[in-house]
Amino acid sequence: MDGVASSVTARLAAPSSSLDGAAPRAPRGPSRGPNAPLLARGARIVARLRLATQTPRQKTALLVALIWGLTGPAPALAQDTSYPIFTADHLDATMKTLGPNVAGLQAALRDGDYATAKERAIRSREQLAVTMTFWRDHERDDAVQLVRAVLAELDALDRLLSTPEVDAARLEPRLTGIRNGCQACHGVYREQDSATGEYRLKQSAL
Repeated sequence: MDGVASSVTARLAAPSSSLDGAAPRAPRGPSRGPNAPLLARGARIVARLRLATQTPRQKTALLVALIWGLTGPAPALAQDTSYPIFTADHLDATMKTLGPNVAGLQAALRDGDYATAKERAIRSREQLAVTMTFWRDHERDDAVQLVRAVLAELDALDRLLSTPEVDAARLEPRLTGIRNGCQACHGVYREQDSATGEYRLKQSAL
């Protein structure tokens, strides 16, 4: 720190013409040593300021502020504040849109509409993938594995639907894998509201 201060002080103590002129003079040779990048950065900042101050005291005050700005502790960052990223409400909303997409995927496959089925598969994968954050935050490794298994089935289904000639016989095993994975997760983490009949996250399982 003292080496940085003395080096920058020497630059600030240079004749005012080098600071107040139309443009700063380039150094005669490359700076050396571990503080070279810091010194170069400080010199550029000072040059751009085009100092109006002339007295040593004023320049020293600027030097202290400059060094503190370059080497002082950074302010507290936003990530130090803990806040929910993917809440139970987010999970509930995602599941309510994912369900119809999976149902639409199965309907499109029954109708042989492979273009629509592919679109539904891609969208279902996107929606399911974001739920991984919720299960990781709650350290539910079993749910993470179940989600990964369904994602793998959706990827495999997407590959089958991307071929020029879709082999319909190979689609059903992928659908079975998707259904089994969803049902396994729902059996542990979902419950039905007896009053409304709607499904919701089983809080007691977390």
